Amino acid sequence: MDLHSAAMRFDDTTATDAYSSATFKCQFEVLSYSKIDGVAVKKRQISTGPDVTIPARRVVTIHGQTYLIGHGAPDYWRDSVIRINYVIQGADGIASLTTIAAELAGTAATTAYAALVFSKYLPDTEDSSKYPPQYEIFLAGGESAPANSLISLNSVWYLVKQSYISTSGLRISLSNIIESPNFENATFKSRVYSPITDAYTDTSSTVKVFRVKWSEHFEYFSKSSEPYERGDHTIITLKAITPDPPDTITMSDGTWRVLSTQDEGLTWSCHVRRA
Repeated sequence: MDLHSAAMRFDDTTATDAYSSATFKCQFEVLSYSKIDGVAVKKRQISTGPDVTIPARRVVTIHGQTYLIGHGAPDYWRDSVIRINYVIQGADGIASLTTIAAELAGTAATTAYAALVFSKYLPDTEDSSKYPPQYEIFLAGGESAPANSLISLNSVWYLVKQSYISTSGLRISLSNIIESPNFENATFKSRVYSPITDAYTDTSSTVKVFRVKWSEHFEYFSKSSEPYERGDHTIITLKAITPDPPDTITMSDGTWRVLSTQDEGLTWSCHVRRA
């Protein structure tokens, strides 16, 4: 019996594709450092024969726990691959992956298994003495979560600041929690002057908006840009309306004044301040 066949005799654990009913056999092992605090607590290892095909979205369920699968590391014997080892990361739930524009438009999000891991505390010196946490959200390497996209996991919204493929093959999205209220219906009110009648006409419309602290989503284009101040917010809306200074917007916590507007393709990004 060769080494390949001998190793296959110990493939006694069934792994099930988390997105379908397909299964394969593997060897399941606990990593020696699995008791370390943090992401390693749910980290395990599996190995398979070289002929086993890993599910396309690289998520499996073993013994009731769902895992994300990273890159494979082959073992060789006499120039032939006899085993492939994978480090797997335990998932915390199914996340919704979307963009700000898609969520505002009501477009269905992509769903994917994800793991949530604390990364560090970020001092919120712009608005308060708080130290809000930043998280690493682990996804399978084939999932997409670019910067400024949104992830919803366990009923909490996260704004992706940056995303990359780690050396393990998993995608890591550095993400900040978006505090409530975040998505809500708001009333925009604009005033247009008519030189013919020498009078102002007020118009209003109600639209869905996404709101964050200004420090979470901003960009200065020139020295003449309106400077941000403590307490300012960024409001993002679809182009069903065109906000301009000095329009006002009424939300759940009062009325805000539009100071400037930036074109972000499918949306307007508005710098607002309490009126």
